Amino acid sequence: MRYEIRLEGHLGDDWADWFGGLVLVQEGEGTTRLICSVADQAALFGILKKVRDLGMPLLSLVRVHDR
Repeated sequence: MRYEIRLEGHLGDDWADWFGGLVLVQEGEGTTRLICSVADQAALFGILKKVRDLGMPLLSLVRVHDR
């Protein structure tokens, strides 16, 4: 399963390792998009826990269907 998570604020590329190698995209409107593939819901919750620990507001979580 693949997800895109949008956060308020910018995270630098060095945070990718802390998130386990996710792709981080800094967007122009002051947000960061995390792009991740997870094996199951438990792995997704682990990523969301890290987002919570950062204290950055979560703007959206969208499942991206593989084509």
